[in-house]
Formats: sequence, C-alpha cells, structure tokens
Amino acid sequence: MPFPNHPEKHEADPLVTPEAHTDYRQSQAEDDGPEPPEAVVVCYSRGLMDYLTESYEGETIDHYYGELFLFADADHEVGVLGNFGIGAPTTAMLMDELVADGVEAFLSIGFAGCLDDDIEMGEFIVCDRAIRDEGVSHHYVESEKYAEASDDLTDHATRELDARDRSYHVGPSWTTDAIYQETEAEVADYADEGVLTVEMEASAVFAVADYRGVDAGSMFVVSDYLGLEDWDPKFHLTAEDMQRLGDTAKEILASYVN
Repeated sequence: MPFPNHPEKHEADPLVTPEAHTDYRQSQAEDDGPEPPEAVVVCYSRGLMDYLTESYEGETIDHYYGELFLFADADHEVGVLGNFGIGAPTTAMLMDELVADGVEAFLSIGFAGCLDDDIEMGEFIVCDRAIRDEGVSHHYVESEKYAEASDDLTDHATRELDARDRSYHVGPSWTTDAIYQETEAEVADYADEGVLTVEMEASAVFAVADYRGVDAGSMFVVSDYLGLEDWDPKFHLTAEDMQRLGDTAKEILASYVN
C-alpha cells in the first residue's frame, strides 16, 4: 500500500491552506499585534521555554497555538516558539502558519536519545538529515528514507559552534512517532548505519521547510542512551545543557538573519 494512501496526494492542491487560516485569524483579531520574526527557534521543552522567556526581554505574540516570544536584543527578528507540546504534527502545522506569516528560517532544538556511547553528556548534536519514520513528512514530499536539513543553516550553525569552541557532533537522526516502540533491531541497524540520535520532530521539520522553500536546521542535547540491552535515562542531568542549547540557538539565528 502506498503512503499516503491516496496515490495522487502530492499532485493535488490542499483545500485548507495556511494563508487562508491567516486571513481568517486576521479577520477575527481586534488589532494586528507584533509582526512575526524572520527566524524562529522551535522549542519542545517547557523548562527551556520558561528559561528563555524569563532570561531575555521581549514580547509575546499570542495568536498561535502555544507561545511565540520575540527577543528584544535581536530586534524582534528572532523568536522562540514553545509550550505547544511535542511531536511532528503540531510542529508542522505551526511551521506552515509561521511561513505564511513571513518566517524564513527555523532551528528546532530539544532532547534526543543517543545511539552512540562515544557522545558525551553536554555535547551538542547538529542533525544534518533525519530518517522519516513519522507520518507527517510523507504528506508534504514524496516518500524516501531521509529528509535533509538546509545546508546553509547547518553550515552556519557549525561555524558558530566552532567560533564559540563548543563541542559537537554532526550526523543523522532517526525521527519516530512512537517512542515506546523503539526496538532492539532498529537501534542496532541505525547505530551500525551511523545514526547518532532518535527524536520525534526533525524529519518533519526538514520536509515542511523543503516544501515551503524556507531554511531549517536541528540541534539536540543527549537526554538518554539507547543500548541493545538497556536504557540509560539522563533527563535529570540536562537542565544546564538545555539552557546552553537555547542560548546558542538564539545566537545562531540572530547571526544568520543579520
């Protein structure tokens, strides 16, 4: 059976578009509110979102699902989107709406399970491509194994990390919708293939960005290790690492759009 189920899915025009949603939202609004930023950090951690909005001055756009906070020290051209949950479907919906409103670059950041024991806690992972083991990306672009991050933004991120002397790794991730169905055989195969991490959003972020003609990258900190015999959770040790990742992602996008 093909996926998506309808064989002509990618040749057909959607009935509901982000632009139509924007028009409807604006028709119901009492005022226009702040302009959306040029670039957005996509944040899935509630703790990190709290840290960023409490640590920096800025203003909130409240007409999106979740919260979009614009950083004053980046001239409101960079924002962080959070408090909308986790996973590919809502992330894709919000990206669609933000692109329709003028956002041109996204940097998705969060936790990731690690398939490589040589990666240390606290090191950043820059994801350059992601296995499409979620459902959303296949509704945007033709099905194939990987979705690719934007070269320009990924290259810029690594240059900025080098300039800041940050320790990081570059490599692929495995994006899946089903975190409690990650099997030993999958972990073994992907680890042998050189896949560094597993998470829930990267491949959809890359596919939506490709479809919409905008830039997207993704970065992670290690939250847990997936071995063939056990699972080693480290979530309780990640607070400072996540804060550093949030600060760094903000700086990367600020220099990218300027």
